[in-house]
Amino acid sequence: LRLENDDLKQSNCDMKKQIDELERKTDDLEGRSKRNNLIFYGLPRQEKETNVECEAMLKDLITDKLELADDIVFDRAHRLNSKPNSPVIARCVFFKDKVKILKAKRKLQGSQIFIGEDFSERVREIRRRLTPHLKVKRNEGCRVSIVFDHLLVDGKRYSVDNGNNLTEIK
Repeated sequence: LRLENDDLKQSNCDMKKQIDELERKTDDLEGRSKRNNLIFYGLPRQEKETNVECEAMLKDLITDKLELADDIVFDRAHRLNSKPNSPVIARCVFFKDKVKILKAKRKLQGSQIFIGEDFSERVREIRRRLTPHLKVKRNEGCRVSIVFDHLLVDGKRYSVDNGNNLTEIK
């Protein structure tokens, strides 16, 4: 009976490892599929707005406010939901265009418009839990930023555990 119990424990441990690996792979695939996506917050909704009008609004923002060339191409652009002024998600055809937009987004400071990246649910949750640590480290005078799913503090990488404690990534 003891041997059978040990076998069950080992089998359970093996399955847990498989599930963890599958979750990691799924998260990686989702992240890759969202790699070229940007989310635009604070854009006013037009009455009976179509996806074509949504894309045109983004083009105007990019050329007028971000002062980028009008050669940026979107695969698609649409509102995330039907709520008033809901965010717009857009998929850039070229990753380099996404990077250009992200670098130029500082020109929007002081406006009601914010541009962010599209991440998986798991990564969004981790970033939400890292934000208080970012604020504390920034107040301490550290150079700090959130990069994907970890915190970068003065060149060192940190992750957050289930208790919201920072641990250095070696």
